Amino acid sequence: MAENRVSGKHARADLQPGDRIHYLEALAERLRREGWYARVISSAGEAALVRVVNPSAAPLNDDITVGPDRAGLWWFRWSFGTRIAHVDNLDIAAARIIQVLGCPGR
Repeated sequence: MAENRVSGKHARADLQPGDRIHYLEALAERLRREGWYARVISSAGEAALVRVVNPSAAPLNDDITVGPDRAGLWWFRWSFGTRIAHVDNLDIAAARIIQVLGCPGR
């Protein structure tokens, strides 16, 4: 699997709010290329997120966020906070999301 890198600068905690949207939009686009419903949702005063929905089973969905860890590296995260993949690893993030929200046996 080829690894997609969004920035190559190993995103640090000094990212600006617009950078969050950049990473989330890149992830949403990557998921849409796989046929998944993925939309960035952003509103004033709230952290942006990607709403991801399995196209074959709408109840299998989650809101993906992005944020730094204690070391300052930025990660895509499940709605409950667990890290999915570093923001520079779009292919890994998309594969894990599809695996977890996918339908076994289909």
